[in-house]
Amino acid sequence: MEVLQHAGLQMLILFTIVLLGAIARKIHLMNDDFDALLSKLVMTVTLPGMILDSVLSNTNLPDSHTIMMMLVYSTVLYVLVCLFAWIFVRLVYRGVPRPAQGAHAYLISFGNTGFIGFAVLGAIMGNDAVLYGAVYNIPYNVFLFSVGMLFIASTGSDGAAAKKPVKEQVKAIAKQLVSPCLISCFVAMFLALFGVTDSGYVGQTCNLLGQMTVPAAMLVIGSTLAKQPLKQMVNDGWSYLTSFMRLAGVPLLIFFVGGIFIHDPYILAVIVIESAMPAASSGIMMCLAYGGDTMTMSRGTFITTIFSLVTLPLLALLVV
Repeated sequence: MEVLQHAGLQMLILFTIVLLGAIARKIHLMNDDFDALLSKLVMTVTLPGMILDSVLSNTNLPDSHTIMMMLVYSTVLYVLVCLFAWIFVRLVYRGVPRPAQGAHAYLISFGNTGFIGFAVLGAIMGNDAVLYGAVYNIPYNVFLFSVGMLFIASTGSDGAAAKKPVKEQVKAIAKQLVSPCLISCFVAMFLALFGVTDSGYVGQTCNLLGQMTVPAAMLVIGSTLAKQPLKQMVNDGWSYLTSFMRLAGVPLLIFFVGGIFIHDPYILAVIVIESAMPAASSGIMMCLAYGGDTMTMSRGTFITTIFSLVTLPLLALLVV
């Protein structure tokens, strides 16, 4: 019960900041241009600082074997999740248009493990867990910008996947992978492998930057949700099924299947909580670029973000 209360309190705090972001949008303190710039600032400066701080300020780093096992576990489980999502959508969503099927497969497979995930993970399990989340995000980003892109592009209404040469697609994926967040994940992993910490100039700078991540991320999410037309967001039954699979089906699948070969309960808890995040916001941008179903993606992102305020504390009670 104490875990549920703590997780619930942290989600309530985050929800309050999300609400403030929505209010800021309504009174014109935030707009699309501001959100875009603040998101870019978070993804390129403050979030990498938070990831590095998870190592530099950590006085109880896991050993190299644990870090490598975390990397292996995450990779294996993401193969499983992507296969599950693809098969589930092909079997269940038979009457749904193909662009929407691609969006649903993406929504089931990929949660917002970076933008929201690090914030929630740190709030529920403490700053030490962010390091494990950083390692988890390495295979996540590889799958996101390869398999995730193919989910959308291969079902896009304009045949984007077929029009773009393979060489061009590979270049696009490689460009997305060379991002400050993913680079910082690799740097954090190598620092942890060699036991490098710092409480001086570099460490304190990363710590201060990292503290900006949670409030900035939640404000942007609130502002983004505030501009969505409510009626269009809540009138599609398929989106609720997809949201259930994203927030409960996938994390429970990982909990039971992963529990067979992951014997460290702390690592399993980190992976389950990261896998239970609401839908990744990058899906909307991918739909715009590859002719995917933007409305389905927006709807799923909206519904999963709202429902995660309830599901995440309950999952935390199960695994923490």
